[in-house]
Amino acid sequence: MARYISTKLFENYSVAIRQWKAQHSHCQLLHGYALEFKVWFESIDGVDEGQLDEMNWIVDYGIFSRNGLKEWMNSMFDHTMIIEKDDPYYDIFEQMGQMGLAKPVFVDRIGAESMAKLVFDKFNDVFSKTEGGRVKVVAVECFENNKNSSLYYEDGKVNFPIYYPGNTASIELLSNRIPEDGC
Repeated sequence: MARYISTKLFENYSVAIRQWKAQHSHCQLLHGYALEFKVWFESIDGVDEGQLDEMNWIVDYGIFSRNGLKEWMNSMFDHTMIIEKDDPYYDIFEQMGQMGLAKPVFVDRIGAESMAKLVFDKFNDVFSKTEGGRVKVVAVECFENNKNSSLYYEDGKVNFPIYYPGNTASIELLSNRIPEDGC
């Protein structure tokens, strides 16, 4: 079936993270990223069944400011320190927050893969309760930088172009991606 897919890029999120379980790597230390998230969404309805709304959109791009998702993204990723809840130094990071030295955000799992899934789940939860339940997120890509990203998607099928920050002229299919080492 033919589908329309729209995307929204959320960018310029300065975060510090710590992969405390990566004892083999410098990623166990606090380090920073300028995270970006690309969110793919589509209508639940088919093309012939009213996939687009009365304005011929899947969704109004301004909705993210009105439905709380932009605010949630800022609270999670704008100048925050993302730490796993089971980090052995949890108390220290919590104290840093209490002292006003950092804005810790404690999550169950850390990493670009987990951040992509976190955003995917949150957006779908909100969309299921808004927009008449007619919009769903089908994929989220979390970029650590312009060389490393992780994609979370549904149904095990992705057949749409992947975006590379800083290289919008280059479009490749996921099946052609070559993974890079790094944290």
